[in-house]
Amino acid sequence: MLRRSLILIASSLCLILTTNSFAAAPTSDSVKVGLSKDLIYFVFPDRYLNGDTTNDSYPGFDPRSTAFFHGGDLKGLTGSCSEGDNGLARIKKLGFTAVWVTPLVVQQKPTPNGAGYHGYWGVDFLNVDPHLGTKADMVAFAQCAKKLNLKLILDVVTNHTGDVISYNDRTAYISSDLTNAKNPSWLNELSNYHNVGSMSNCWGEGSCTQIGDFYGLDDLATEKAVVYNGWADVYGQWIKDYGIAGFRVDTARHVDDNFFTNWSPQINASAKSVGIDNFTVFGEVYDANPINLMNFVRRNKIQTVLDFPFQRSATEFASGYSDANVIENLFAYDDLYTSATSDASNLVTFLGNHDMGRAGMIIESKRINKANELLPRTLLAHALMYLTRGIPTVYYGDEVGMTGSGNGSDQLARQDMFSTKVSTWKTELRIGSKPIGTGDSFSVTDSHPIAKYLKTLSNLRSTNPGLNNAMMRVRYAKDALLVISKKDSTENREFLVAFNNSTKPVKATISTATSTGGWKTLLGKVSMSNKKEVVTINVPALSTVVLKANKGIDQSDVKVGKITSAMDFLTGYYETKASVTSKDLLSVSFFARKNANESWISLGTDTSAPFSIYIDPLEYAGSTLELRAQASNSKGVTYELPHTTVTIAAP
Repeated sequence: MLRRSLILIASSLCLILTTNSFAAAPTSDSVKVGLSKDLIYFVFPDRYLNGDTTNDSYPGFDPRSTAFFHGGDLKGLTGSCSEGDNGLARIKKLGFTAVWVTPLVVQQKPTPNGAGYHGYWGVDFLNVDPHLGTKADMVAFAQCAKKLNLKLILDVVTNHTGDVISYNDRTAYISSDLTNAKNPSWLNELSNYHNVGSMSNCWGEGSCTQIGDFYGLDDLATEKAVVYNGWADVYGQWIKDYGIAGFRVDTARHVDDNFFTNWSPQINASAKSVGIDNFTVFGEVYDANPINLMNFVRRNKIQTVLDFPFQRSATEFASGYSDANVIENLFAYDDLYTSATSDASNLVTFLGNHDMGRAGMIIESKRINKANELLPRTLLAHALMYLTRGIPTVYYGDEVGMTGSGNGSDQLARQDMFSTKVSTWKTELRIGSKPIGTGDSFSVTDSHPIAKYLKTLSNLRSTNPGLNNAMMRVRYAKDALLVISKKDSTENREFLVAFNNSTKPVKATISTATSTGGWKTLLGKVSMSNKKEVVTINVPALSTVVLKANKGIDQSDVKVGKITSAMDFLTGYYETKASVTSKDLLSVSFFARKNANESWISLGTDTSAPFSIYIDPLEYAGSTLELRAQASNSKGVTYELPHTTVTIAAP
């Protein structure tokens, strides 16, 4: 009898939390950035709408050339701020909740080959470029955004300025007529730059990627206090003056490794001083390998980044070039981003952009398909972006089927929304509509199939919070069909979302965490049957289907095993796994401590099976860590796994 009692006590320990002090597990919301629930519209003000023709007379205006200013400005983008207008009110109507604009600062003087219409050749960072308007126009823009409950995201450049510095052999100099070309004044000091030539052929000590000039633009010494403190003052003032909610940081991989550690706290302080408590910084790190990308978040301390791996995988899947396993593998890498302060749900997802080209053209380039497949495949890609994890971003013009011509990248992906004078843009093929000719894109928005679908997806997210960047688990990934579960934690309700990239219907049987009440179709047309927690669906060709359970999750049993931790040879991090199985959508929190007298430190929470996190060896080199993990199910029951230890090798 005694032996049986001891067995029962031992077996119950997996449900009992120890009384030792440990850090609280980060909740799903506690690690989210301020933009985590938003839908972002990314726009070039110069190419959106010309609201003030009086500022078209500045040098660099040539609407017939793709390399110069075309006349769009802040007044055009702002509009009347009333329903039916083509400015911010139109963007709001499409379902977006945030607007990301390219840099607005004063640009260097135009050259015979082009002008800074894009905003990345800044010289005066304290003022608005006159082609785009005035500070008063910027105030009106910010006030309209606030009225419409749209967050503003400003594109900022910290790595470089416009090209003012010249070289005489290897000696840098500033010509006499440009000695005060930049503002603020610390930007005119040669000593604040690396001055070692281009990234492709620099002569300095260190990585040319970080110290070389980016395509001839003047590379700042971002490791210097005068630089990172100066940028904190400059961009902190933009936050204070206009209520900016987030920054997209251009060329973020090219700054010093410690730049964001030095700069971001000051930016957050400026935001908090005007009541913005959860300011978001996301960096452009142009790398499609998540193993490389995650280090910029984990080690360089960029709050989050643009998700180039998602962009590649999503467009390949939508095109039919790759199958559902590729997307499943992509999401398996999400554990790399999990820490006590962040996770992969903060990644900013996109399908195309101003550098690589538009979504439709990229999808078309991946695989040869019939012409009539491009529209449904483009819709499929957007559904994948809106309904999985991450912060979706749509590049302006994609909502009306803009594609591009030639290679479709860079200048050839920066079309006018208003009536264009660029001859090739008048005849470019468009997805879901005819070439625009002499018309404008605003007149076709309401009837365009992509714009209408984006509104449907936005409404679906807003009325069903469980679809809005919430807890997610891959249920099925085989050939053309990907099926995920998402969870509304408030209602304890499960969703099934199925994506079919085949030209034929696909039938599959899916295990879920919900056994009673049946399912309601929210999106798409699907034949369906279910028996207990098993759902059989037949997903139509090239489509997305969303189902919502009529009752709450009831299959929440959990089986726990061991914690294991060993160095992962691909990353050099220690992959730490918790053996936990369940039909439920669980969360598993990981903790560590160096000795029994210390408090437990949170390592992060994984919300998607299989459950693992990655320990950075640089943080614990030479230490032996005691590890613990707790699994929590949909009923709020917490399961404790047996503790283990791991020794982190010294470097």
